[in-house]
Amino acid sequence: MNNLNFNHSSNLLIDSCYSTSNGEVRGVFFVQTIFEAKGLTQRYGSSLVLQDIQMSIQAGDIYGFIGENGAGKTTLMRIIAGLVFPTRGEISLFGKSGKELRSARRSVGFLIEVPALYPHMTAQQNLTFYSRVFGVDDASRIVEVLEIVSLREVGDKRVSEYSFGMRQRLGIAIALLNNPKFLVLDEPINGLDPSGIVEMRKILEYLAKEKGVTILISSHILSELQLLATKFGFIHKGRLVKEISSEELLKSAASQICVRTPKPVEVMHILKEKLNIATVALMNNGEIQIPKDSMELEKLMTFFLQQGIPIEGLHLSAPNLESYYMDLIGGRVS
Repeated sequence: MNNLNFNHSSNLLIDSCYSTSNGEVRGVFFVQTIFEAKGLTQRYGSSLVLQDIQMSIQAGDIYGFIGENGAGKTTLMRIIAGLVFPTRGEISLFGKSGKELRSARRSVGFLIEVPALYPHMTAQQNLTFYSRVFGVDDASRIVEVLEIVSLREVGDKRVSEYSFGMRQRLGIAIALLNNPKFLVLDEPINGLDPSGIVEMRKILEYLAKEKGVTILISSHILSELQLLATKFGFIHKGRLVKEISSEELLKSAASQICVRTPKPVEVMHILKEKLNIATVALMNNGEIQIPKDSMELEKLMTFFLQQGIPIEGLHLSAPNLESYYMDLIGGRVS
């Protein structure tokens, strides 16, 4: 029996391949776990920042990490980077833990909080400096990463002249210098203008699909994260409350009829009393949501006209990440 362990284009690993008596080749297929947390807890004084986190990221995932400010996202990323040591529990990278984590981190790229750039230096000079820090001897790698983040044409321009989006892309370039298999990104698209967000999404999609890089990314822009991520983890007050794939998200909720009116509370009660619609939700943004299966859209519009109820907007919504998150943490009232 030959034991093989090698990278496949789909990030699968083949283990324990062997030939049967009739010459048929068989093997056990499994997906490599890139990152895993077991019972991860972080306490600062009397405050619990992370509470018993059980979490895993598989090869090929673009893992969207979602939570409010102070939920513990950055703390977990800093633990992955080795900048913070957990109070309790453990993590593993590529199956390595304990003393082996230091060597495993050489295959991880990080952009946590604001990228540390030298504004008086050019992009190339910044990358040359970090190449020495990371022990990257291949000078051609600087050109490669500048190409990936679309900064090659301005590589000799001082960083002080860069826009915010360009600085973020340079931060990604630094994180890519060591040719990582796993990329950890803390809020890389927050603060970018629409064109910058699209550019960043293209970069991350290219890295995931063409280079096979597994990505952990946090962001408050949930609509954008839904376009990018293949799996989502929701953290709330230090607890990982849910993990769900993008496919499961789409199946998780039926389409909703969304109604905007200047009197949402009054209209919500009318719908319950006169149309006997039991499930009516008033969202934090003032929008009323009704399950599409409980009422035909045409009948609802006719009812509003007959009752003289002023309507500012009415549309159908597909399941979306923002609504799922708000429901999960109790962000709506019924």
